[in-house]
Amino acid sequence: MAIYNYKKLIPVLLIGIVGISSFSCIHQVANKPCPTNPDSVFFSRDIIPLLNANCNTIGCHSGGNPAGKLNLEASKAYTSLKKSGSGYIDTLDSKNSIIYIQMSSSSQPMPPTGKLSDCKIDLVLKWIEQGAKNN
Repeated sequence: MAIYNYKKLIPVLLIGIVGISSFSCIHQVANKPCPTNPDSVFFSRDIIPLLNANCNTIGCHSGGNPAGKLNLEASKAYTSLKKSGSGYIDTLDSKNSIIYIQMSSSSQPMPPTGKLSDCKIDLVLKWIEQGAKNN
């Protein structure tokens, strides 16, 4: 029967844990959170496909009576989002844009079918931060 000296193992375990933790932090800082997101976000190329796939659906933000009176059909989305006084897009304080708040909500995220990935939400935020251009 082998007898182990656990007191000698404690420093080795602590060094290992600290080393792994340090590597983990360095690794997270070195990687971008969304490496597939473009540097410049375009409404037509990046945002419209996201809206079409997740928001512009029957019973949600399309048709004659869209939810929240926000029509996100490709031909109407930009005008609806930029409507003066709506608060959907706030280029001066992007994280206070209603569209960003709704998409990133942990309790009631949009779309109601399930929260979008962080990368998709970051893409919308980046578009707003870049001036929410109709490009």
